[in-house]
Amino acid sequence: MEIARKNVAYIGGSGGIGSAMCKLFARKKVANLAILDLVECVNLIEEIKVINPSINVFYLKIDLRCKESIKTSLDEVVSKIGHIDIFINGSGLFNENDVELTVAVNLLGVIATTMAAMNLMDVLQGHQGGLIVNISSVAGLSPLSTTPVYGACKSGVVLFTRSMAEQSNLKKNGVSFLTICPGLTETPMLNQFTADSNSSFAYIIENIFSQIKKQTPDECAQSIMKAIETFNKNGAVYVCDVGEIEEITFPEYWVPQSL
Repeated sequence: MEIARKNVAYIGGSGGIGSAMCKLFARKKVANLAILDLVECVNLIEEIKVINPSINVFYLKIDLRCKESIKTSLDEVVSKIGHIDIFINGSGLFNENDVELTVAVNLLGVIATTMAAMNLMDVLQGHQGGLIVNISSVAGLSPLSTTPVYGACKSGVVLFTRSMAEQSNLKKNGVSFLTICPGLTETPMLNQFTADSNSSFAYIIENIFSQIKKQTPDECAQSIMKAIETFNKNGAVYVCDVGEIEEITFPEYWVPQSL
């Protein structure tokens, strides 16, 4: 997929992987870059303008817990740049002690923003189609007793995105889907896994993480970009970890029969 001159909307762009991805999009010479997050990222936008002075980059506040905020923010993106070619959902948080918040941001927010973005890209509604990339996690691919809520959300993102990518949908609306599952990445959110002293699993998580090789946000961003540019198979799930990209396949235990 050609990245140059595309219009990109990135939710969660001020985070570790998101920040690295937005800078990389600037280097790839996208035309417009909308960064949506709960907190404004002034320094990031200034860095992006230095990387690519010709890019139109701007920030919009979005609250993934609020459907009205999602609709208002994405409508404003379209009003500013005309259409969205690439939509990336990269927000996330970790808090096993606050189930409602974790589910609201990591799963319900992803579903709501995906649906809203798809409506703004749907060729049946007069738009140009495009690509939606949802960021999940390797934690959504295998059970881990220390992070059941976070893992359930990320697993839900995988299945939701794969379902949205069903081929008949692509033929109708012109929107394709990818799921990205980063490996353990040195981001601020990584500290959330061990910083909560109320978590009975904190010491276990810290011990596990100390034994796993971690990637930098830049390494992760490079792999995600390669998955978008080079692999880019509708419905695919890619693990991006320490410079490696692996497509994950899933057995079909049940296939609905034609009526």
